[in-house]
Amino acid sequence: MNTLSLKSKIVLLMASSLTVMSVSAISPALPKIAEAFRTVENAEFLVKLMLTVPSLIIALFAPIAGFIIDKGHRKALLITCLIIYGLMGTTGLYLEHLQHFIITRAILGLGVAGIMTSAQTLIADYYQGEERNTMLGLQGTFISFGGVLFVALAGILAVSSWRYPFALYALALILAIPAYLFIHEPSVQEYDQSVESSLFGNDAQYAKPIHIAGIGIIVFIGMVCFYAIPTQLPFLLAMHGIDSPAKAGAVVSLATLAGGFSSYSMPYLKRRYHFTELGACAFTFLSLGFLGLSFAQSFTLTMFFALFSGAGIGLLMPSMRLWVISIAAPRLRGRSVGVITSSLYLGQFLSPIFAQPIVGTQGITMLYVIIAGTTCGLAITLFFQRTPIR
Repeated sequence: MNTLSLKSKIVLLMASSLTVMSVSAISPALPKIAEAFRTVENAEFLVKLMLTVPSLIIALFAPIAGFIIDKGHRKALLITCLIIYGLMGTTGLYLEHLQHFIITRAILGLGVAGIMTSAQTLIADYYQGEERNTMLGLQGTFISFGGVLFVALAGILAVSSWRYPFALYALALILAIPAYLFIHEPSVQEYDQSVESSLFGNDAQYAKPIHIAGIGIIVFIGMVCFYAIPTQLPFLLAMHGIDSPAKAGAVVSLATLAGGFSSYSMPYLKRRYHFTELGACAFTFLSLGFLGLSFAQSFTLTMFFALFSGAGIGLLMPSMRLWVISIAAPRLRGRSVGVITSSLYLGQFLSPIFAQPIVGTQGITMLYVIIAGTTCGLAITLFFQRTPIR
């Protein structure tokens, strides 16, 4: 079985790191953007929606991207979507109307869906066993560490102007060149046929769609909860008198950094624990983090508890991706990855929508308490759950 060259690995891992920037890089600038559009009705909510509207498009397009991938167009999809990502992301440097921001960021979602789905599928195509586990762990680490770098840079840039963080999206245009040069299309059909005929004979030994859907629900809930940090925490910090975009970016970056370390540890933990146990551990960290954030009054305590939330989501995402890739029929791999990608970003998009009624009536602090209780319940449920699908 062929494996990716070092240059190809770097391209895929760097492309993966760009996906987190699509919805979190401008998070530190949200209060300033809301202030810039304060004359627009419901500006604060629309600005939060602007942050996550790419996630809705990703959720809708990811299964379609998976279908395209299963037809053997991985490289073309990756390069095309990198270009879309770069062109649409940088429009924030010059657009003047909030409605135009929302439209272009919706188109940006098409790019993210293609990048994420094709990158994960290429990794699954070229690796098996422990090598695949390691690559998916590295992918999660790059996503998290990329988030640290991009969100930190965005926070610094936002101090001068809320428009400057949008310049970071141009990195996708640069990355499209090495993607064209170093990524090659795998001979997936021949490999899949040999695997199925020699090991299983048909799809009967693989997971049923309901199993993939169940994992998708876990991912969805996890992201609904976690994205209450980038969408709500800058406003909570401002309530405590901490209104610096750089400090808000530092908290989000620290949470993402913790996620990078937990993602890196996933392949090692998987050797000892079942996927449900890894999920239980991840939701436990999320519960502790949000409970702490609900009563933290100082910047130091906020940063401390953000570590727990970041570690939780960093462990959850690569674990669930690996679970799906491990149990999905090879000929349906792209579509299965698309379902999980869709669940992930649908959770991101709906997070501020679900949160707004609670925030509007009871405040962000109570929202975090509710999230802590929800994730605690999920942790208990998964810990006692056992399934033959490994």
